[in-house]
Amino acid sequence: MSDNHDNEFENNFESKFEKETIEDVNDLPSEEVPVEEVPVEEEPVEVLDSEDLPEEIPDEEYPEEIMPEESSYESFGEPDEGLVEAEEAESAVPEVEYAEDNDEAAKPKRVKYKKQTKKTVAEEILDWLKTICIGIIAGVFLVIFVIQRDDVYGRSMMPTLSSGDVVFTQKIATYFKSYERGDIVVLDGKGMVGYDKDEYLIKRIIGLPGETVRIADGNVYIKPKDSNEFFLLEESYLAPGTQTTVRSYGIEHGYDEVKLGEDEYYCMGDNRPESNDSRTLGVFTAKRIKGVAVIRLFPFNAIKLL
Repeated sequence: MSDNHDNEFENNFESKFEKETIEDVNDLPSEEVPVEEVPVEEEPVEVLDSEDLPEEIPDEEYPEEIMPEESSYESFGEPDEGLVEAEEAESAVPEVEYAEDNDEAAKPKRVKYKKQTKKTVAEEILDWLKTICIGIIAGVFLVIFVIQRDDVYGRSMMPTLSSGDVVFTQKIATYFKSYERGDIVVLDGKGMVGYDKDEYLIKRIIGLPGETVRIADGNVYIKPKDSNEFFLLEESYLAPGTQTTVRSYGIEHGYDEVKLGEDEYYCMGDNRPESNDSRTLGVFTAKRIKGVAVIRLFPFNAIKLL
């Protein structure tokens, strides 16, 4: 009973709602919009017979396709030579100076290029003379203050150096008195008792300032400056079996055991039996050292560092 009543209520509600909606829509005013009719002119269409059409269309009526040249493609790759030259020319432009403390400071100054003219023969000769003079001055400077060539005469440094050898000696160490044991040095022996020649001596430094040098039993012993003990000096540069001795004259003057002062060096030749050195001449002061031999340049088959 209730189900029929509900269905009847829903049907009445829906029919009422549809009726009101329709009536509401019908109540809206309706306006008619007049439409103006525009006549359309029809163009006559020409009908061509298939027999009237040309069989082929000539190529002249179609323009050829224009393809870009190779240079246009190259411009996207490597730069043209002209462009490179232009960029290099821009980089070659000299820097421009700007005026300071001036209202026209923003304006660059003019740059003048000096035109190069061909040199005359006299100017060329003058340039050569200048170069030669500079070379001579530099050479003299090097010889006097830096390095010099010395020729070896005699047998006192054999087997390390022989008579006729040519060595280069550096003088820089003489300015700082920077010497080490074993350095081969060029010595000025003028005025020393027992030496009456003008030539320089070439010997090896054995004892350094502050040390005590003792020669005994055919060997050399060194007592360092701050030590009370002597140690045997190993001398690998001597010929095998070499004995270091002091003659009676040297023993009389105390050259067989010498305590060196702060500016004194004990020097001997490598050929001990035939060398005139500190064992007979006494110690050498630093001012008598004229250079340190660094290389033997001659003979060419025996070039070596010293």
